[in-house]
Formats: sequence, C-alpha cells, structure tokens
Amino acid sequence: MAERRWRQAAGRWATLRVVYPEHPPVWIQAAVALRELGSHGEALSLLSEARARFPDHPGGWVQGANTALAEGDVALAGQLLDEARARFPQDPPVWIRSAHLAQATGDPERALHYNQHARDTFPDWAPAFDQHAELAMAAGDWDSARQRWAEVRRRFPDHPAGYRRAAMVEEQQGRPREARRLRLAEEHGIDWLEEGDRADTVAVAPPRRRDWRNFVDLVWTKARLNLKAEANRNHLRYLWWVIDPLLYMAVFYVVFGLLLHRGGEGFVAYLLTGLVPFQWFAKTVQHASNTIVEGRGLMNQVRISPLFFPLVAVVQNAGKQTLVFLMLAIFLVVYGLPPTVHWLALIPVVTVQLLLMAVVGCALAMIIPFVRDLINLVPTGLQFLLFCSGVFYTLDTIPERWRDLFMANPMANLLHQYRRILLEHQWPEWSQMGWLALGCLLGLGVLILAYRRLEGVFPRVVVE
Repeated sequence: MAERRWRQAAGRWATLRVVYPEHPPVWIQAAVALRELGSHGEALSLLSEARARFPDHPGGWVQGANTALAEGDVALAGQLLDEARARFPQDPPVWIRSAHLAQATGDPERALHYNQHARDTFPDWAPAFDQHAELAMAAGDWDSARQRWAEVRRRFPDHPAGYRRAAMVEEQQGRPREARRLRLAEEHGIDWLEEGDRADTVAVAPPRRRDWRNFVDLVWTKARLNLKAEANRNHLRYLWWVIDPLLYMAVFYVVFGLLLHRGGEGFVAYLLTGLVPFQWFAKTVQHASNTIVEGRGLMNQVRISPLFFPLVAVVQNAGKQTLVFLMLAIFLVVYGLPPTVHWLALIPVVTVQLLLMAVVGCALAMIIPFVRDLINLVPTGLQFLLFCSGVFYTLDTIPERWRDLFMANPMANLLHQYRRILLEHQWPEWSQMGWLALGCLLGLGVLILAYRRLEGVFPRVVVE
C-alpha cells in the first residue's frame, strides 16, 4: 500500500483475512485498497462486515464514509459519520472526516464546527489544525490561512505540512522569498527560519549568487546548523564527537598493538597521530561524496551552486574534528610529548588537508550523480587507502625503491608531516607540502570550472 500497488495489496489482505479473520485491519485496509482500485461495491461490503464484526472499531465507519463519498453516495457517508460521532466521540478521525464531508457538501459553517470540536478535544493532534488551515485555503481566505499555518508551526514545529502548505499560501499572496524560506525550513529544520528572522535582510538564495562572500556565509551557516541538529539527535550530544573516534582508535590499537604485537615502544602515539587525521579524511570524503544527490530537494527549490553541498560536508566535519584534535593534543602531553614551536606548522598541514578533502569530496560528489553505483565503491576505496597510507607501519619498513611511489599518496605524505611535527619535533618537509598544496589548488580550480559548466545539468540528473 505504501508503494500504491493496490491490486497486490488487496490480494495480500485477502490472504490475511483467511488466517486472521478476527483482526480488524485485514477487513478495513483491504477495503481501502479496493476503493483505490475503483471497486467501491466490494469495499463497502467488506466495511459492512467489519462494522458487524468489530462494533468497537471506528475504522469501519470512517472508511465506510470515505468509500461512500468516493462513490458519490453523500447520504450514506453522512449516515455513517452520524453513527460514528455517536459511537466514538473520542476518536479524532471521526470529527475530521465529518468536517471534510460538510465542506464537500457545501456547508463550511458545519465543517468549521466539527473541526473546532476536534481542535478543542484533541489539542495535540496535528491533522485537526492542518484541516483548520486547509478550510481557509479552500475558501480563498489567504490571510486566515497564513495565520492558521503559523499556528500549526508554533504547536508542531516538526510537522512538514506547516511549512509546505504555508509556502503555497505565501506564493498565492506574492511573497516568493517567504515561500522559499518555508521550504528550506521543511527540508533542513526550523533553524532556517530563526536564522532568517535574526538576519532580517539576508536572503537564503541571494540574487547575486556569484558573490563569494554570500556563498561562504551560506556554507558556514548551513554547516553550523547541521552540527547543531546532529548533536540534538543524541542524548550525549557533542560528547559523541569524541567517543566515536576514540572507540574507532581503540579497536585498531587492540588489534595491532595488543593482539598482533606490532610497533613496540611509542606505538600508541604513532598509531593515533596517523588514525586521527586519516579518520577525518575518510569521514569527510564519504559524507561529501553523495551530498549532491541527497540535496536534490533543495536544489530544485532554490537557485544555488551544487558546489554548496560537498563544501558544507567539509566544513561540518572540520567542526567536529576540532574536539578530536584537542583530545589528541592532551594525550600527547600526558604521553610525554609536550608542545614545541614546531606545532605551529600544524596550521599549514591542516590547511593542506582541508584543501585535499575539498578536492576529493567535491570530485566524487560531481561524478556520483552520473554514475550512482560509484557510491558503493567509496568505502572500499577508503579502506584500501587506509592500508596504503602508513597508518600502522613506519616509512622505514617500505623498500627504498618504493618510497617515492608511496609518498605520492597525498594522505601518506600528510601523515608523514603530522608525525614529523608531533613525534619527532621537526619541521615538515616544506617542498613536499608545497607540491601537494599546489596540486590541490589546481584541482580545486578545475573543479570550480567543471561545476559551473554542469550547474544547469545537476538538477535534472539527480531526479532521474
């Protein structure tokens, strides 16, 4: 039924009626499927049987009225709803359907009366307030509809209809900017409305979209709101950003350090200084790779560069990584590796890693809408890269003739620089860092040009 395969659903309900004849849904839901197929007579027959078998279940009356109304038998629909209101005065759908029937038969005052009863009796039930706003829309009273949808959002801030239908009202009243803000709030949370109210004059999709300052501000705002929403979904909130990588690193330490007896003295510090930056890289790339496909709803509602989506993922993961790097620094101090002046070199190394993640993440996000199966290979590729980047072994273990090829791996290069700074108290190898930074900047420039060329193609490709 969720896939609207009504004939198959009706067949399955028929099978269930044989096995579970005393279960009300096998009669009532079967009638719904038959009604959608246009078999109103069969549906009414099943619902009549349901009312006889289950006199304490309101579904037989409510769905009977729906089916009668679909068949055009207004009298039968009214009779069934009159009985339902007498039998089940505490059942919310009974009053909603009564209001719907009154509206359909041209009696808006009675419809409003039934709806008022539903709202007064069931103040925590969103459909009653939805219908209140819908009644105003049906009457063409757009000002009242706007106020009623605002009431829905106030009472039920997580209810999608309060944003989607309100956006239609705003469009009817010639306020497209408000409509866009409401659709963004439905897609990404009520914080979009709160941000817009505080900024007052800042549009979510600025007319001069090529203004890089507006674009950067939008990426920063979206990443910040995503972090807030992600933290609010967990009971431990921001603490999970530390627990998750700590558990991840503990697994590898137990396997390689304790079970396989690799490393020796100082292996823990060596392992963590490799795992922390690599996990940041892996999580960012995996998150960014499918963001354009996931952002298709927003892309088809507002005019925005597709580059926005992977960059938000990069900034969002960078925010989470700040706490992890802080934990790593505390561990190194406790372990006997206090900060030195060389730690200042972490700034350019981290900057180069940010550039690398932006290039790889944006490149994958650009390709995957055209080759969807590639998303299945991203985790495998990252796992392969994990074992090719020297996270668990030192550079000395690699034969001399293969070291240049090994260091051509950007992540192996970066992990080597991190360890020179944090473990060996030396400056990074600036020439290697310079070539890597230059390659990332060139790659980012090519990607920006490619995104501009494909900007008009993405909205069509992501929905195909």
